Amino acid sequence: MPSGRTHTMATIALGVGSLLTGQDTAVTVGILSGILLSPDLDVDEGNISLAHLRRVPFVGKTLALAWRFYWLPYALAAPHRSHISHSLIFGTLARVGYILIPVLAINFIGVPLSIPAGFGMWLIGLALADALHIFMDYTMKENRK
Repeated sequence: MPSGRTHTMATIALGVGSLLTGQDTAVTVGILSGILLSPDLDVDEGNISLAHLRRVPFVGKTLALAWRFYWLPYALAAPHRSHISHSLIFGTLARVGYILIPVLAINFIGVPLSIPAGFGMWLIGLALADALHIFMDYTMKENRK
């Protein structure tokens, strides 16, 4: 199975390819969102997205801690590489649904929120990043030292 770094580099390459081929910007942003919204958010011990967040100047450690805390129930509920997280459509929709819980809660208490333009294209981009991730998980072997 590829390392988090390998997944990140492949996702960036896919995002650059999307940008260079003139895809909708929302698709490219969706692909790159796959770095933080990775199928590996189901790993109980944490994942590469935490390392990326820790690198943000001044607030990185706090962001990583908050991100880890937010995704912990998901990680505990979804065994790693299960159909919940590592399926092409359902896994993407499950993570997007999970991340929308606070948005829906805010909307429920009366603060009107709307779906931004380009959401569908963003979702397609995220699904493409997920497809790449899942393909790599099932086809690549990586030697780690």
